Amino acid sequence: MDSAWDTLRFFETEPTARKYLACCYQNEKRENPDRLAFQQSTRFLYLWRQARLLYSTAAKADLSIQPLLLFYGCTCLLKGMLITRDPAYPQNSRVLQHGVTTRKVKRSPYVLTEDEVRPQKEGFFSHLAQRFHLTPLRDRYHVHDLFVSLAEMSDIYAHFTDQHPQWVPLEFSSVTPEKGASLAAIPCYHITFPETAEGPLAYSSDTFIQYVRRFSPAAISFELTDQKTGPGKQLILPQFALSQLEQHPLFYHRDHKLFFWNGSTEFLPLPQWASHFLLLFLLGMLCRYETEWWGEMTMSHSMAERYVIERFLAHHLSIFPSLIVQQIPSLHFHS
Repeated sequence: MDSAWDTLRFFETEPTARKYLACCYQNEKRENPDRLAFQQSTRFLYLWRQARLLYSTAAKADLSIQPLLLFYGCTCLLKGMLITRDPAYPQNSRVLQHGVTTRKVKRSPYVLTEDEVRPQKEGFFSHLAQRFHLTPLRDRYHVHDLFVSLAEMSDIYAHFTDQHPQWVPLEFSSVTPEKGASLAAIPCYHITFPETAEGPLAYSSDTFIQYVRRFSPAAISFELTDQKTGPGKQLILPQFALSQLEQHPLFYHRDHKLFFWNGSTEFLPLPQWASHFLLLFLLGMLCRYETEWWGEMTMSHSMAERYVIERFLAHHLSIFPSLIVQQIPSLHFHS
């Protein structure tokens, strides 16, 4: 997490914040990018600073209040991310509302994974969804599905629920063309998928390649080619295209880890940052309004939910800033 915060500290002065935003707005073909950047730079820098302070405080806080600190820290990071795309934010008071809700009356006995979070038509989350192309949103997201959607918690949550992980870790190795090879040969990755009798990984090689291409956003121009050698399915991907997999709903790539979504395509997982926001919203609501359940969960070791909540909060602390760094335009302009 420290390296991500080191990167984000760049935004905490007015000159660097303004220069960065001007570059963002210029790249988006906005009129008067320097003026727009000047108008947003103070809000922008304070959002990053406030987020950093909330996260550093949350890292030391007791579980009883940690979700509140992380939810507001997460919201600050997402607002900063949004401003890199939307120089008019906030356009009105409606976009300042959270834009999500949950059941007002909880079922008894309450089971965390059976709860749900519902996006609203207006508010911060729906505005984010529009700007980052998450529409159409489902009318509700079950907590179970949100936990399942977290790639790096896949094994942990599967153990908690006694189910198979939906995200499958992949092996990938770099291959550099030998000297004297054709000019058409370029550095590439060989991605190896494990053999399984479940989900899309059970498809034939040809069907699997077509399946992966079907969900590939138009912005991704890479080619996937069946290697047809070695164990399992092996695909070839140009090295320059690895970062583009971040836009592909069937893949998750971060810190030299690569995962493939081997679950149902009826509801593809949300981007990780969106699932984190929705889960933190729910946990914050439980913390504030379901005090009896939350108090029993945090002060005793008799509830299984404590395990998955603690692991999720620790996971969020460790990776969420770097997820945001992946979503915002590159900082290369200042180097």
